[in-house]
Amino acid sequence: MKKWIVAVGSLFVLSACGGGDDTVTMYTHNDEEEMQEFVAGVEEETDVNVDLLRMSSEEAWSRIDSEYPDVNADMMWGMLHSFALVAEEEGMLESYESETWEDVPDEFKDPDGQWYGWSYWFNALAINEEILEEEGLDKPESWEDLLDPQYEGEIVLPDPGTSGTAFLFVSSLMQIMGEEEAWDYLEELDENVGQYSQSGSQPAQLAAQGEYAIGITWDQAIFDRMDEGYPVDIVIPEEGVGYDLDVAWIFKDAENQEAAKKVIDYIGTDEGMELAAESRSMVTKPGVEGTIDFEPNLIDYDAVWAAENRERIMQEWQKKFD
Repeated sequence: MKKWIVAVGSLFVLSACGGGDDTVTMYTHNDEEEMQEFVAGVEEETDVNVDLLRMSSEEAWSRIDSEYPDVNADMMWGMLHSFALVAEEEGMLESYESETWEDVPDEFKDPDGQWYGWSYWFNALAINEEILEEEGLDKPESWEDLLDPQYEGEIVLPDPGTSGTAFLFVSSLMQIMGEEEAWDYLEELDENVGQYSQSGSQPAQLAAQGEYAIGITWDQAIFDRMDEGYPVDIVIPEEGVGYDLDVAWIFKDAENQEAAKKVIDYIGTDEGMELAAESRSMVTKPGVEGTIDFEPNLIDYDAVWAAENRERIMQEWQKKFD
């Protein structure tokens, strides 16, 4: 029987702890540990305190959509690019042209300063090599390989209904294969999926802990477990993987706009980008290197198409798999 994981404490609250006079309230889909470091950097380098609420991408967007135009946050730091495009289209975002972002290539930021892309990440497979050896399983090299019956019950995949990592996976498959073939693929893959998790990082942890042989997840979640000494390796399927620009923005008519602008400025500084590069494979500031030293096989991912078709894709997913 397939298991659906509900993450306990999926809402993570980090309260302001600095000594500044300004406070900014922030939503994020970034991992808790990562955001603790980022918030500490903001509070050390500016006079801004941060009140932070962490949710998965889909949870965050549902909350924003229901609260708008009175969003209970000043800004977002960490969200899918496709959601930024939807928020921009719906008039949810404040324009602010930050000088610290002037050297960041135009492809990573909105021309009117409505959103700023600070890093980008990609889908990948977390492979528990001990399980492969113990159970005599082949190491998968492609998305197609995951359909092999030898992996029945050995794959954990995040749920696109709650996870931006999973939506990136699904929408990437559609851009690689075409929609009809991708839906056929996902229905066949479902036969091998043992669990659907709420969080995009959770498959990496479950694979690392030996509960599953394979986790469909995102790059840094795997690298973090590798650094912690778990017997996991990263595989980038040979067909290529989708990637997403992680973005920050200020909400329209935010109560604490000046404080939010200081945070946007900080993110775009060398110091902010260098801190981000400690936990991200790639950042957008020229000359700042992320955590990887190889060129991942990235597809030409169309975030605009993903944004325009997200609701339709999600409705179809719920019909087929919920």
